[in-house]
Amino acid sequence: MKCFQGFIVLCFTIGVSRGYRHYQDLLPNGDAVPHPCKSNFLWRGLGHTNPQGGGARNPFGVDFEGVDQWSKELCQKDSDGDGMTNGQELGDPDCVWSPGQFPKRTSNISHPGICDPWGSPQCTAKNDWVSCTAGEFICNATKEPEVKNFTLRYPPTRVPPTETNYYCMTFDVSEYIDMSHDYHLIATKPEINNSNVMHHIVLFGCNDDAVMPDHATPCYMSQKGCTQFLGLWTLGLDGTCEYEEAGYRIGRSGSKRMVMQFHWTNPELRSDYVDSSGMTLYYTPKLRKYDAGFLTTGQMYLEIPPGVKRSTFESTCTEECTNKLMKGNIYITSGLSHMHYLGYKEEVELFRNGEMVKKVIDDAKYSYDSPQMKMYSTPIEMRQGDSLKTTCVYRSLSKTRTTMYGDGSYDEMCFGLFSYFPEQNMSGSCITWKNVDFCKFGDEEIDGCNSRIFGNLSSPEMRVMVNEVMGSCNHYGPCRPECPAVLERVNTHPCLQGQLGEYLLHGFADGRDPDKIKFAHALRSCDGDADPTDTPFPFSGARTASSVVAGVVVAVIIASIL
Repeated sequence: MKCFQGFIVLCFTIGVSRGYRHYQDLLPNGDAVPHPCKSNFLWRGLGHTNPQGGGARNPFGVDFEGVDQWSKELCQKDSDGDGMTNGQELGDPDCVWSPGQFPKRTSNISHPGICDPWGSPQCTAKNDWVSCTAGEFICNATKEPEVKNFTLRYPPTRVPPTETNYYCMTFDVSEYIDMSHDYHLIATKPEINNSNVMHHIVLFGCNDDAVMPDHATPCYMSQKGCTQFLGLWTLGLDGTCEYEEAGYRIGRSGSKRMVMQFHWTNPELRSDYVDSSGMTLYYTPKLRKYDAGFLTTGQMYLEIPPGVKRSTFESTCTEECTNKLMKGNIYITSGLSHMHYLGYKEEVELFRNGEMVKKVIDDAKYSYDSPQMKMYSTPIEMRQGDSLKTTCVYRSLSKTRTTMYGDGSYDEMCFGLFSYFPEQNMSGSCITWKNVDFCKFGDEEIDGCNSRIFGNLSSPEMRVMVNEVMGSCNHYGPCRPECPAVLERVNTHPCLQGQLGEYLLHGFADGRDPDKIKFAHALRSCDGDADPTDTPFPFSGARTASSVVAGVVVAVIIASIL
């Protein structure tokens, strides 16, 4: 999820009223109304002609203006004249909803100010004010005479009839550029073929020995050997444009192979969708002053309760972590918030010596499908020993079930995504699971725990523990009489203490290794009704690092620990 100058326009041209988000709280499903002709987009400013709010009012907004609350009269009106009452469209057909309650229906919601069915003869004239077009990609650097481009595309590929799908395909870039030279990748532009399902695209650079499947295949982890971030497209972005003095190195001494990861969202579970989207890459042989790098901060443990106006989660990239990860100062050139549909507000604060220096991200009106890239004409200096605090606020009024961290479109995330230079002054990203700092996993030990040894159940040290636990405790069924005494001894192990132990145990239980799954369940077999799979996990073996950022951030960590 880099320096996106092409989208700075979004930061200035999208008008957002100060109050429309408050009014969402006063309407049933007010924060979950879909755009009628832009798949996976929400109409945030429900009463306005601008989907983001502010400006002229649409027919529903005109009716709402007179009452400023959800009333039986407003509910029974048909503001858009399509034969359905406002209550029927917003999930309150009986007109009984009031703030703080769950609407009767939270799915199949439609816009009460836009005539349905969309595209029908009776609605065409009424809806002529609705725009279905995407924005224009603007990056002046791509017009420079020495800049060239090539396009990577999937062949027509059938989208599986499941809600969330991650696919990867690798490309040999030597087919497009002369590998005897170095280049800087300075911009990317999406080529979206099927907007009904396309959620995001991430482009990674690969090592020379990376595996090269010649077709699109499911990818549950990031492609082995492909960890250099090169580009991103997600809903609402029209392309990426790097800071004028930096670019991603490709070619002779940079990436020669690339993997393009797709996230398809198919909530209707349709089996007839086909997609051949891709990305156009702009590169220059005129090398810029710096190689660009990519940094992620944020929290990988989320448990958002249903029906709540605000839930807040925090993560700190500590002074200890920046001292460990940085070799010198870096300069942040862009920042992007990344949450999903429940995201309400995000900020990332830069601290130095305990004092806040700057809000690197201050996204007070976050919108997942209309992201606002923060561009810094004067890059923000970050020093070794500084810290970054990421705060994500969620709104779950339209949800009836708890929402967890995950890579699905309807799961949630909490990340700050930053581009910086020079790339060589930072290694890795800086995220947490609760208060567990991922930056520490490269150490030999964390608080006396050697996570590499603990994650290898066949090691001599772990073999003794595993045999003792599995010989005395059930990995299914009730607690055996001899098990509590064994667990009392085993649970003193440093790798089973506190949040670190919780993280490692959850990783075992929700992974793909049957021996680790059994071991985790046996360790919890005497905890009353507790079951490792009843608790939220930091990742899933079938889902983990395939997310928009987790492929960069987590894959190597998980492989080395678990």
